Amino acid sequence: MVSTRTAGVGLAATVGFYAWLNARSEFASTAKTACHLLNQTFPDLVSFPGQNNPGKCHEGSAQYGIDINHWAVGSQQNATCSIEPQTPDDVSKIVKGGGHAFNRGFSSTTGIQISMARFNTASYNQASNTVTAGTGMTWDQLYAILEPLEVMVTGGRIPGVGISGLSLGGGYSWQTNQFGLTIDTIVAFDIVLPTGKFVHVTNDTQADIFFALKGGLNNFGVVTSITYEAHPQTLVYAGAITYTTNDAIDQLALAVEHFDLHNTDLKAQMVPIYIYAGQLSAELVIIYDAPTPPSGVFDAFFNIPFATSNVNTRHFAEFLTTTFGKGDLGLSPLQSALGVIPIVNYTVPVLTEIVNQVVTTGTSLTEKFSGLPVVVSLTVEPFTNPFAHSRGGAYPHPSSRQVTPSSPWIAVQANFDEERQSIMIDGIKTMSKAIQAKAVEVGQSRWDDLLYPNYALADTPLNLMYGDNVARLNNIAKKVDPHGVMKLSGGFKFG
Repeated sequence: MVSTRTAGVGLAATVGFYAWLNARSEFASTAKTACHLLNQTFPDLVSFPGQNNPGKCHEGSAQYGIDINHWAVGSQQNATCSIEPQTPDDVSKIVKGGGHAFNRGFSSTTGIQISMARFNTASYNQASNTVTAGTGMTWDQLYAILEPLEVMVTGGRIPGVGISGLSLGGGYSWQTNQFGLTIDTIVAFDIVLPTGKFVHVTNDTQADIFFALKGGLNNFGVVTSITYEAHPQTLVYAGAITYTTNDAIDQLALAVEHFDLHNTDLKAQMVPIYIYAGQLSAELVIIYDAPTPPSGVFDAFFNIPFATSNVNTRHFAEFLTTTFGKGDLGLSPLQSALGVIPIVNYTVPVLTEIVNQVVTTGTSLTEKFSGLPVVVSLTVEPFTNPFAHSRGGAYPHPSSRQVTPSSPWIAVQANFDEERQSIMIDGIKTMSKAIQAKAVEVGQSRWDDLLYPNYALADTPLNLMYGDNVARLNNIAKKVDPHGVMKLSGGFKFG
């Protein structure tokens, strides 16, 4: 299994190996043998579980704990060993021998965890106005490097998210209104194919693979770096406003509807988050991609009585860390489940149903999980024509049908439990069905609208995420991976 070191929502870049061993009775001994064979070839890169050994790549090294760590415990498993390749050649040798993921097994394994943490450098090419970043980085690490250069890329919205997982799944950004999804701004991928061959992939040199990597997730090889278009970055006017009274939350729905239906300023973006944690509250994250917004852009939100606000002019990276922290709501350990609902516009009837479902689900699960802190939230994502810059790719996002991925989320402060996870997933499905039914009723969704892969539940059929692209993606997977190496990994599979 391949991951980056991450600790946030939308976890990690993921490519996995040896997951098939989980279903075999000889799993434990086979995985252990494979780990020790890798240790013979890469004595400085492999780590094993344990406690007290300070060695960098033996039993008990700190590296192992970091490599398998996931912010959401439902995504984490104890690997037999972990390995941190340093170069594409290392990755090639491992492949020949053998991220945004909330679903168990998608970014973790009880076999061999391959961490891309050492692919952690980035560079800006002023001549081509592009940024190339190793897939072991998180977006906040990359932003910290780019901001002094006064440039930015269209990337993740929360600290701790690995660049590869979001980039290979689609990528909604704080700059999506202006520049599109992350996959619309990718220029090139460096990848080790399942055969072990290293390839620099562009639309001109490897059109099929380039298409597949733009939303096709971890099916076509191990991506070691990605090159993105860059754009200028100034200070931003941004932060979060919280609302805690029912009257304020009702007024918020009216303001959100008006903004979503009438905003034409692509530098302005806002994301409401409805949260039930014993009682209902709402948090509104706003950003204007300039130091000062024009008069009136966000006035309606400040005219509603609010409990707190930290909105001001600041650096982009500071906005992320100040507003979101680690993104974990202070709950650790954390078991969670995430889903997705396709919505065109967030009108008052849709938002009213969202609030109803958040409260109903939160109340029900608080009773079922007596004694455990429960959080139920739904993030509303009213982008302004997010597919207007679409350049195609595996994840279909045509400008003719501009749906946005609202995301219901359930979290419990507890270690992982299979029965509890099943209840949480059922809760996500019930919420999602009820909210989409209301959206369909009022003309703001269709039952055949495609779901965003980075948020989709593990049992989501491929055709509900990729539509007519499934056949092409199956053919590409068979061509680049004739022996099915990438099928040994977790996640959604083609071929």
